[in-house]
Amino acid sequence: MADDAVPTMTFGVKSVLGEPAADVMATYPRSELDQWRLERTEDVYASTRREPLGKSFVRGHQIPDKFNQTGFGQPGSVAPTSSIVKDLVFPAEGLAGDEEGGEAHRMYVKSHGNYAPGEQRDRGYAESFDRTATFGGKENDVVLEGVAKALNPLRDETQKTFSATIVNKTAEDFKATAGDELGKVRRLGAGERNVPEGFTYGAPSRRLDAPPEPDAGTLIKGDYTEEEQAPDPTIGKSMRFQGYKFDPTPLASPDRVFGVPCIRADLGPKDPTTKGLADTVNYGNDPGAGVLVNPGYGADRGVVETDLEGLLTKEELREFYEGTGISLRDGEFETAFNAAVAIDGDGGDGVLHPARCSIATFQKYRMRVMRGIALGGR
Repeated sequence: MADDAVPTMTFGVKSVLGEPAADVMATYPRSELDQWRLERTEDVYASTRREPLGKSFVRGHQIPDKFNQTGFGQPGSVAPTSSIVKDLVFPAEGLAGDEEGGEAHRMYVKSHGNYAPGEQRDRGYAESFDRTATFGGKENDVVLEGVAKALNPLRDETQKTFSATIVNKTAEDFKATAGDELGKVRRLGAGERNVPEGFTYGAPSRRLDAPPEPDAGTLIKGDYTEEEQAPDPTIGKSMRFQGYKFDPTPLASPDRVFGVPCIRADLGPKDPTTKGLADTVNYGNDPGAGVLVNPGYGADRGVVETDLEGLLTKEELREFYEGTGISLRDGEFETAFNAAVAIDGDGGDGVLHPARCSIATFQKYRMRVMRGIALGGR
C-alpha cells in the first residue's frame, strides 16, 4: 500500500565490474610486439594456417627443391625470327610508299575495320553509277504549308481544278454519329431543336433566384446575424440534470462550491516519500513552478525543503551540526536556538516535550548572530 513503511534495504542486484567497453573495442595491435603476439594466438586456427595473409592457399603439397630454384618446364632458348607478330598486326609505322587507299590501308580496313575519318564504306559491289555524285535535286522555290495542302487540297491556291472524292455514305454517317467532332457536340440524330442562340444545356452550379444560393466566399466568411452569433444560452449551465434548480438558502451555505477541486487540500497532506507513482492527485504540498525554476539549496544533492523544515531538539540539532563538521560556540548556539524556537512556535513544556526548531530557521538566525559578532568585532 502507499502508506506502508519503506524498508531501508537496497533493492536490485549489484552489477559486477567488468572490462571497460573501450578496452574491449580497442583490439587492433598498436606495436610490432602486439602484432607478433596476435599472430601467435591466431596460429591455432586452421584458416590462418591454410590461408596466410598475403600468400597463396596452402594445400599441403610438397614441391621438390629443384623446382623452387629453376622453376617448372625445360630450359631452352628461342631462336630469333625474321618478323615479329606484333609488328605484323599493328606496325608502328605505315608501309613505305603507302598512301590513302593503298594496299596497307585496305588490309587494315578488312582486318580491323579501320576506316579513315569521313571515309565511305565500300563493300566491293559493282555499281553502274558515280558514287561521288549527289542523289536527288535541289528545290529553289520554297513551298509553305506543304503537308497541310497535301492533306487538304482546298487550301492549295495553285490547284486549278479539284475533283471531289466519292465515298460510301453509310460509312460517313456512321463516323458522324459514332465519333466526336472537335469543338462540336455529338450528333444524336434527333434533328434540329430550334433553340435560341447562346442557349446553354445543363443545370447551373448556383441558383440565383430569390434568395440567391450562397457561393464559396459566403460559405467561408459566413453571413450570420447578430442573434445567431450570440453565445449559447446554455453556456455555463449544467445540462445533465434537466428540471432541477439550485436555490441557495441561508441554511445551505450561499458560498458553496460544487465539483471537486484540482488541488485536494481537503484530503490532507500526504508524505511525498510514501506517495505512489500511480497517485497523480495533488494534495497541496507539491512544489510549484517557482521551485522548479529556482530550486532550493541542496536540491542537486537530494535535499528537499521538508528535510530542512523538520523540528529537532537541542541535542539532535547539536549532533547534526557536529556530524557536518561545523563547530558551534555555546553562546552562539543558545542565542540562535532560542530565536528559532520562538519563530517555529514549539517551545515544549520543558519536561516531556523539549523545545524544538527546524534546521532552516536555526541556520537563518545563526547567520544573523555570526554577522553581528563580525560587525561588533571591527
